[in-house]
This record gives sequence, C-alpha cells and structure tokens, in this order.
Amino acid sequence: MEGCFNPTDLQALQNLICPPKDDSDAEDDLPQAGARKLGPGDIGASSDPSQNPAATRPHAPLKGAGNDIWHPSEALDTRNAQDYDPRQVPEYEMKFKQTVTAEDVYLGMGFKTPSTASCEWLSVLVKLPQETREKVELSVESEAIDVRSPRYRLHLPTPHPVDPNASSAKWHNDTSTLEITLRLARELDNVNF
Repeated sequence: MEGCFNPTDLQALQNLICPPKDDSDAEDDLPQAGARKLGPGDIGASSDPSQNPAATRPHAPLKGAGNDIWHPSEALDTRNAQDYDPRQVPEYEMKFKQTVTAEDVYLGMGFKTPSTASCEWLSVLVKLPQETREKVELSVESEAIDVRSPRYRLHLPTPHPVDPNASSAKWHNDTSTLEITLRLARELDNVNF
C-alpha cells in the first residue's frame, strides 16, 4: 500500500528534520572548556595587546581617531595642480545625441532605444561670458576635456571614452559659448551599431 509510513521511516524523518541533542554536529558543542563562540564582531585585529600580540609590533594597523575608517596616513592624496587653480569653473551642460533615421523614428525597425546606450555623440556646451574665441584653449583627451581661458578653467572627465580625432568644436559668438561635440568610443559600440 503506497503512501503509508512504518515507524522506522517516521523516526528517520524526525531525526532528519530535528537531529537529536547528543549529536556531535551541534552548534553549541565547543572543543574546549571556557572557549566562546565567535561572531561577526570578532573579525579583524583586536586592539587589546593580551588578545592580539601583533597590536604592539611596529607594523601593527594604525588606529585612527574616533570612528574613522582609515588612518589619515593611509589615504591617498589625489589632489593635483588643477584643484588649486584660482580661475572660475564655467557653467556647462552635457547632452547625449543619437543619429537616427526614419526607420528608427517612425517604423521602429532599428535597434536604437531612447537610452544613452544608443547614443553616438556627447555634446558639451561651456558658457564663457566675457571671453573671446582667441583667448580660449581646448584640449580633448580620450577620458577628459580641458577648457582654459584667462578667467575660466574646466577640467571635465567624460562619462565614456571619446575619440579626440573624430570630435569637433564650435564657438558661438553671440552667447560666448563653446560647443564641443565628442564622438563616443565605447567598447561595444561596434557590435551595437
């Protein structure tokens, strides 16, 4: 008769679900008397020299003041000369642009989406009031752009790598605005487009 359990099967099932207390795999079974269970708070070096003799050695971890995560000597100084530039940072605006066709817009036959993953261009508008085109210097690298003038300085990392050779710039004299059009050079753009 199917579906019936004998007492031996029920006892085996009970031992499987709730093992007996005298089992050697019990969690409260400690190997030595006086030992304590370790928890997440025990990870890392103890500052008590009796608990951790390495805390008194010359290469011991440095202890910061208060609740600091690291000691000030462990933090890298990432500041460089451009952080100390007294020139003003100009106002700027970044926009992603797509090259679309009628199939993309009206028929929905292309693979383009409205997301920035389908964009091929990055347009950066930098407002430089009271400047002329002759006083503005522009440098385009693969990871950043640098705009300099006597009054303004903008060092702007780009959100994606760009191709400096396929990029262009235009000066709008009426608004004293520099428009930089950068060709995005992401890793999988050749596969996606």
